[in-house]
Amino acid sequence: MKNRFQIILSSSVFIILFIGFVSYSFWVEQIIFNNLKKQALDDNLTIGESVLNMLDKSNISPENKLEFIKLVQETTDVLKMPNKGFICMADSMGTLLAAPGLKPDNKVSINSAQFLTIEREKSTKYSDFFKTNPFVGYYEYPNHKYSDIIVALNHPYAGFKILVHQDANTIKKLAKAKSRPFLWTGLLFAFFIATISYFIISRQIRVYQNKIENQQQKLEASNEEIMAQNDELENQNTLLKELAEEKSILLGIMAHDLRNPLGGIESVVNLIDKIGDLTEDQEAYFSLLKPQVESAQQLISDVLEMNQLENKTQDIDTIEIDIDKFINDKISQFKTIADEKSIKLKTVNNETTLSCFTSHNELNRISDNLLSNAIKYTPIGKSITIETQIANNKLNINFIDEGAGIPQEELSLLFKKFSKLSTRPTNEEPSTGLGLYIVRLLSEKIGAVTSVKSEVGIGSTFTLSLPLK
Repeated sequence: MKNRFQIILSSSVFIILFIGFVSYSFWVEQIIFNNLKKQALDDNLTIGESVLNMLDKSNISPENKLEFIKLVQETTDVLKMPNKGFICMADSMGTLLAAPGLKPDNKVSINSAQFLTIEREKSTKYSDFFKTNPFVGYYEYPNHKYSDIIVALNHPYAGFKILVHQDANTIKKLAKAKSRPFLWTGLLFAFFIATISYFIISRQIRVYQNKIENQQQKLEASNEEIMAQNDELENQNTLLKELAEEKSILLGIMAHDLRNPLGGIESVVNLIDKIGDLTEDQEAYFSLLKPQVESAQQLISDVLEMNQLENKTQDIDTIEIDIDKFINDKISQFKTIADEKSIKLKTVNNETTLSCFTSHNELNRISDNLLSNAIKYTPIGKSITIETQIANNKLNINFIDEGAGIPQEELSLLFKKFSKLSTRPTNEEPSTGLGLYIVRLLSEKIGAVTSVKSEVGIGSTFTLSLPLK
């Protein structure tokens, strides 16, 4: 694979350079050809003018056409020109009067030849060609691979045209021969660069392969270390699960075992109330004991409920619940507790009829926690409002109190286990720090969400959002 990549890349470099140098050599060839063509035209013009001067200086009169043609014929036979060049002479009808090796009795016409401008953009008829003085361009026969560069001059008195030729194909071959060294040099240069590229690429590949091998070794070492850490983490997770299970079992056992002696203490306290008159000190002591027992009983109940929710994934039974009736029942249930603090319980229903499908047991326990919390943290003589509304296909039950409110920095602690806040119950009611955590677990169980908004000095709003379907 490595060698194939090097060969492909080196070959690509060679092909690109080869195409570049071939194009360059063609460009150079065209430049050389244009220069040689210009030189040939200049030479032809000089030779043509020299021949006309020679004819003018001869003692032969243009009217003596036979002698004049004979002199031109002798000149064409002896004149040696580069690039297979020669001169000839023709009359206005295209009849060739003099040319190398032409016999007097030969009748040759050049009328069928093409006469093109030097840019090869326009072809001229012989009659127009004869009138043009001087004519500079190409002399060709379309049916033959024959092309000459010519300069044609008119004799001012004899009515003949002198044509000075040089073979265009020979000039082109000469240009190609002169440009060929550029091509071979380019090919050698391209081969040299491609060879160097091959070795440079080979070296770079070896460098990168060494780097990759080093990285692979490091990765393998890291993988082994990670695998070892994963094994250790798996062992620790297994141990943690076992400890968590032991904790849950131990917590349940302790809670149950503590409930019995606390029940006994509570019974004794209740019996003492029935004994009769107590001294003032005895009443003070027993008045302190009773709320402590109630607080401990509440803590045990909350711990048992939390433990049950965290460790059981039992199915729930959903039924259609009339929310208006449910809330009115809650108001009636908590009215006695609220009256002890002169707290007024109010309801606000923003909908005509409200019902939803959910678990009555879980909804009941959530509402009990939220309403009892609102009573705990609402000062004497204030109000608590239970508001219902539908928003975004959710049934929202808002528990709105007029308590001290919760600082913003403590809101994130509300639904966590055993969280203690700076806000305290208004009548020294006991708080285990588990109520809202249990609310969160129960809400998740029935697919609901419990959220809170609070402002210090104004109060708090706890919202239970239940899905309508």
